[in-house]
Amino acid sequence: MGIALSCIHLSYDDFCRLTPTEFDHVYREFKNLQDAEYKDNWERMRLLATITIQPHLKKKVTAKKVLPLSWDKPDKPDIKAPRLTAAESRKRFEAVLKKTQGD
Repeated sequence: MGIALSCIHLSYDDFCRLTPTEFDHVYREFKNLQDAEYKDNWERMRLLATITIQPHLKKKVTAKKVLPLSWDKPDKPDIKAPRLTAAESRKRFEAVLKKTQGD
């Protein structure tokens, strides 16, 4: 709920109206946006570093050689936790909702 209200800026009513599956979709898109912004900032940084040092080198270098980043390497398959069924997900969601309303 903290991420929904403070980071994604959903209202409490909107958050409560979402099913767990709907919130999962909202959160994934939010996370993808955050990751894209993070990577974009680092890409700009390494391009700037490459442009800055290039005049001082005899050979041409690429941005990936100057500052290799973790996402330049091919991804290794992740071991993922088992997905919850819709009923299990709903049960967990309701338990969290009751806990937050009780506090």
